[in-house]
Amino acid sequence: MLKQRFLASAVALVAIATLPLACSAQDGPLRYHEGQHYKSVPQPEALGDSDTIQVAEVFWYGCNHCYRFDPMVHDWEADLAGDVEFIRVPTSLGRDQALNHSRAYYTAEALDVLDKVHPAIFKAIHQEGKSLYSKEQIAEVFEDQGVDREKFDATFNSFAVENKVRRAEKLVRQFGVTGVPAIVVNGRYMTSGRYAGGFDDMLKVTDFLITKER
Repeated sequence: MLKQRFLASAVALVAIATLPLACSAQDGPLRYHEGQHYKSVPQPEALGDSDTIQVAEVFWYGCNHCYRFDPMVHDWEADLAGDVEFIRVPTSLGRDQALNHSRAYYTAEALDVLDKVHPAIFKAIHQEGKSLYSKEQIAEVFEDQGVDREKFDATFNSFAVENKVRRAEKLVRQFGVTGVPAIVVNGRYMTSGRYAGGFDDMLKVTDFLITKER
């Protein structure tokens, strides 16, 4: 009888001791909810290697929110695990004149000068008051970053860049993104300030979705 009481007490103590762990484990997966903090995209599509989890930031250079979000994303990206691939997807948000912004992004990517040109474009628009809607204005930014004008012209007007711009526009429509910045995880889930509630929360929801996909 004494032995049975001892075993019962031991079981009760183990249950109490593990209760906080159970609550913590439950809090993780249930913290964010589909339809409230993120949504499934209408037409899912993988963006890269199937062996990685792709995280895509959809942005427009002319968007002030994207400008303020960019340094936060940059810092967050630096700590990503090896199985996560981060990419940017520029969009015009339906503005024909803004397509040159997307061309500028893919031109910088092709010329391997994104690290310099990407922040320089944001700065030119949001600190210096330039629209950068024209190719000439964009060329000046590239030249200021040491890019040869002939190389810029050849790349900016290339079929490869135009192809990437068209694919980006198509993806943004498929994902149902109507405002930026937005983040799409594995081509399946999308979150934004509208869903998450702020920049910090967007990144926290993104971390949650990465874990969900993993």
